[in-house]
Amino acid sequence: MKNVFLAAALAASTCQAGAQDSTLAQKEFAPKAGSGRVVVVVSGQSGPAAYAQVARQIADAGFDVVLVDGNDLWIKDTHAASTMLRDLFLHAQAGPHAQPGKVGVVAYSLGGAVALTYAARMPGLVETIVAAYPLTAFIKDPADFVGRMKVPVLMLAGTADTYNDCCLIAKARELAVAAKATTPALLTLHEYDGVGHGFNLATAAHEDQAAGQDAMARTIARLGQALPPEGSK
Repeated sequence: MKNVFLAAALAASTCQAGAQDSTLAQKEFAPKAGSGRVVVVVSGQSGPAAYAQVARQIADAGFDVVLVDGNDLWIKDTHAASTMLRDLFLHAQAGPHAQPGKVGVVAYSLGGAVALTYAARMPGLVETIVAAYPLTAFIKDPADFVGRMKVPVLMLAGTADTYNDCCLIAKARELAVAAKATTPALLTLHEYDGVGHGFNLATAAHEDQAAGQDAMARTIARLGQALPPEGSK
């Protein structure tokens, strides 16, 4: 059934939207060096436990990682969602393992919708975004949506992703085309031919695992370029 993914995500969180405060459940993965630039990882609908390995890999690359549940942010109260995300960034920046500077955001599936809708419009707090197989079914006007972005986005998507029609490559391509008409072009798309949804997860199909490894390498490279450690030139 089309758009089941989006409908389920909204329905699951709507009952709590009015009661949300600005505190989000989160788990920190500190870098082995003791401190690093902050990277916020926003999970997909399956929840943060499924993305703990991803968060640990990014932390092992030298970043102070904060993992949050995308379901807590994809709610009907858009003002509350934006406020919670902004407060999360500010709190993470003040953490004991955080180095100064804007944060990076790495987001997956449902969390990708959060990053594209909110984090991409917070240039004062966010330096760069990586969105893997993001939920895009809700976007009706790609040109208008991309025109509201203020933060560079790298989108990673599989051409065979048909999971609940939530994250189709056709919409990702529309967004990438729309971005080329903007100055600067803030969204770039990297495609994985024949790859499906969730290619970076432990549950990914064997044939998709190479894409997951490449996606992590591209993510680390993007973060390393955008978020140099304290004291580097």
